[in-house]
Amino acid sequence: MFICYAYQWTDTPMGRRLQTTDTSLAIVDLLKELDGATMPTIADRLDLAESTVHGHLKTLEANRLVVKEGNEYHLGLQFLSYGNSARTRKPEYQFAQEHVDRLAGATSEGANFCVEEHGQIIGLNAASAADDPVYFVGRSSDMHNTAVGKAILAEMSDEAVREVVDRWGLSAYTDNTITDEAALFEALERVRETGVSFNREELLDGLSSAAMVVKRPDSSVLGALSVGGPTYRIGGEKLEEEFPDLLRERKRAFEQQIRSVYSRD
Repeated sequence: MFICYAYQWTDTPMGRRLQTTDTSLAIVDLLKELDGATMPTIADRLDLAESTVHGHLKTLEANRLVVKEGNEYHLGLQFLSYGNSARTRKPEYQFAQEHVDRLAGATSEGANFCVEEHGQIIGLNAASAADDPVYFVGRSSDMHNTAVGKAILAEMSDEAVREVVDRWGLSAYTDNTITDEAALFEALERVRETGVSFNREELLDGLSSAAMVVKRPDSSVLGALSVGGPTYRIGGEKLEEEFPDLLRERKRAFEQQIRSVYSRD
């Protein structure tokens, strides 16, 4: 059966967007959130007709992006191929896991390497003894409430920082989250002066971390390395002095490896 969709355009500051594509991606996001769902559940959650959901699901299924198991639809493993391609598309990324593992091993705490994309940070590499969602690979987050996010924001121009704030806001996650733009700029200035950023229970109560950016030879930012853990265990000298020293060591080694990539070009 041939399914014909009416293509509707939506004008946005970023240009025109197809509503049909937005709907398909909303279904994908919902399947991820719910770890699978039936057609009626999808229709109810997205306030769509079941016939509309059916058409989108069949198109996604034909392209191997969803699979049907019983009455439920789930994300297909084709996404794994896309994810691996995105995660390895830059040759510099190949070195990150080594340094994340070394940070986690030296501290017995969690560590990660994150990059900025579309004004948010996303974890590419992680290592943690505990089953801590903060260190899950693929997790995306706002930038103002994490050490890695503030480390990368500090490398941006004030105009670029304001664009991030305008797009994503400064939502309060804990009582310690920076929610005022002037306070954020003050925090970023301290990062620029010291080269290290901190998250002092700004994303999750009881969790603190430190981070530093990793740069390419042309001084552009590749991403940021972070190490952290429960505040009661790492607060004080460990967070303020020991972790920054370890991060500087890993940053130097990481950037040396990156230079080797560019020297071969």
